[in-house]
Amino acid sequence: MEQLVIYLLKSALYTVVFLGIYWFFLKNETFYRFNRWFLLLGLLGAFALPFYTYTYQVHLVSSLSLSGSVSTAAIQKDTGFPLWIYVLAGTYLTGICFLMLRHLTGMLKIQQVIGKYGCTSSDGFKLIETPEFKSSFSIFNYIIMDNKVHSSALEKRLILAHELAHVKQMHWVDLLLGQLFCTLQWFNPFAWIYLDRMKQNHEFLADEAVLLQGHSIAVYRATLVNHTLGTQVFALASSFAQMGQLKRIKMMMKPASGSLRKFAVLLVLPAMTFFLWAFAKPELIISPLPVSKIAQPKVVQEKPVTIAVQKKKIAPAKPKSRERAPEESKPAEAPVFTASIPADSVVKSESVVVKIPEVKKEPLVFVDGVEVKSMNGLNPNDIEAINVFKDKSAMAEYGERGRNGVIKIEMKKAKRPVSFNPPQANMSSL
Repeated sequence: MEQLVIYLLKSALYTVVFLGIYWFFLKNETFYRFNRWFLLLGLLGAFALPFYTYTYQVHLVSSLSLSGSVSTAAIQKDTGFPLWIYVLAGTYLTGICFLMLRHLTGMLKIQQVIGKYGCTSSDGFKLIETPEFKSSFSIFNYIIMDNKVHSSALEKRLILAHELAHVKQMHWVDLLLGQLFCTLQWFNPFAWIYLDRMKQNHEFLADEAVLLQGHSIAVYRATLVNHTLGTQVFALASSFAQMGQLKRIKMMMKPASGSLRKFAVLLVLPAMTFFLWAFAKPELIISPLPVSKIAQPKVVQEKPVTIAVQKKKIAPAKPKSRERAPEESKPAEAPVFTASIPADSVVKSESVVVKIPEVKKEPLVFVDGVEVKSMNGLNPNDIEAINVFKDKSAMAEYGERGRNGVIKIEMKKAKRPVSFNPPQANMSSL
């Protein structure tokens, strides 16, 4: 319902724009064909332009990790419409139904008259002479003449020429679109004024067509004055005595207007631009806050710097038994760690933190008292127990070599060598 109200409001405003330009700049000019197309295009514009909504993007930066397009339309919970909405909608639909019924009734009445009195087909039109109406008019390709009017043969020829001009120029198409627009905009008084200006311009066109055939302006004006509208004619009809006879007589005597006055229609462009801007809809584009980039260090050194840890002899731990002493009597050497600092580590910044990759440190591993480099190749099913020594307990027995821990593996008796010494009581089991 809200969308319908907005559409009708936009359509009414566009109607005011086109009608205002015609009213102030074109209605007194003599280029009737140009005016007809302007009014017709204005009618179509007022019907179609409200469907278009101009959107523009608004870019916002958010610290949240959200991105994409967010519509500004609020998401509201559907709680139903209030009572006045239903009353308003019912009133609007009632007005549309009333006008549609009125148009349908007029069509049926015309159909009954044609069936009752018959028609005479001629060059592109059908003539019906009937006393049912007090004025002559045309609808579609039918021309209905009042046979009760006491008019001379010349006056009847002028009336017929006038109505025939309406038929040949297909003015009923404009009127049909105008009536449809007024049915949708029945509450808008400017829509009815717009339709009235269209009908008046049609009369100017028909009068011009009759005078271009060589008929006397004086005789034609006298015929126009003698015929007045005695009853309301069907809305799609074009009547000879309709739309202000004095105005039509005045326009007949007016000299041709200058073509430069047609450029007044360009005023519709800024008006349309204003309405598109007024009803524009923003579209928010929310982007995450960009992470500040750290400046890359500047290379000022060609060769890497090597940091070496000097070898240091460590006294061997006292052997547990004579058999193990020769193997552990050799002095242990601390490993040498060499790290290369990349050339790009020297920078202009105030402080640079150089991280030297840590060398993976392995614990000492003993299998049945014999030191091995790794536990690969041992069958888990042959292992009886595993004893792990950490921190102080490992260093107390093996010195710096035991800093990274000591793992002693006891194999099952069937796999145990003769020189095996059982683990001490203070060892902790894994």
